[in-house]
Amino acid sequence: MNLIDTHVHLDEISDIEGALERAQKVGVRAIVAVGVDLVSNEKILSLAGRYPGLVYPALGLHPWRLTSDDLEANFSLIKRELPRCLALGEIGLDFALETPQDHQREIFTRLLAIAVKARKPILLHARRSWTAVLDLIKFFQVEKAVFHWYSGPPKVLSTIFEMGYYISATPAAAYSARHRQAIQAAPLDRILLETDAPEVYQGSPSEPKDLLRTLHSVSQLRGLAAEKIADQTFSNAQKFFQRYLIV
Repeated sequence: MNLIDTHVHLDEISDIEGALERAQKVGVRAIVAVGVDLVSNEKILSLAGRYPGLVYPALGLHPWRLTSDDLEANFSLIKRELPRCLALGEIGLDFALETPQDHQREIFTRLLAIAVKARKPILLHARRSWTAVLDLIKFFQVEKAVFHWYSGPPKVLSTIFEMGYYISATPAAAYSARHRQAIQAAPLDRILLETDAPEVYQGSPSEPKDLLRTLHSVSQLRGLAAEKIADQTFSNAQKFFQRYLIV
């Protein structure tokens, strides 16, 4: 099977080379390595250089990392290096945090402006902020966006699909009720697969080979063969990332 892991924190995985080898053995043909701050963005750019044709960089600024002292340096890096990257992400809003919402919105809107100018797809983090995130990307007329690990309200989900945006499925599709509900409701051509590795699922840290767990959960939820889900989501990822992803 051909698979694309569309969201991995590759710089946080201890045995990167081993993880990539194990992923390729199960059919993972490309990995989108996402950044969250200046340090991780720099590491991801380096990893993409070490593993061309397998690791594709996406530079980001996660709402969990807005208290660092290097925000402006990260903005400078993103503006300089984004043209050679696959996407902008992970970015977004997280209203479960103590970080003031106004500050989060200010950073997020600056990032959206950069992405739109560069015409790059966006990888979104939204927790308790689904409507706010959707309203902002609509305002900025973002062309392509994926709501990573969507577990929000069905009403917002419907609007996401009406706008032509995507959601991604993670290994949590095996047990998370709201995430499962979203995967069941999504048009098949609006689903991407990911691991969010090294995220821990039911006590076990993940790595890109665990994309098979995501695949089989989606297969079970949709009542379709794993091969069909793999083919469709592979095509979805190529379409989402446009000409930037060559597999």
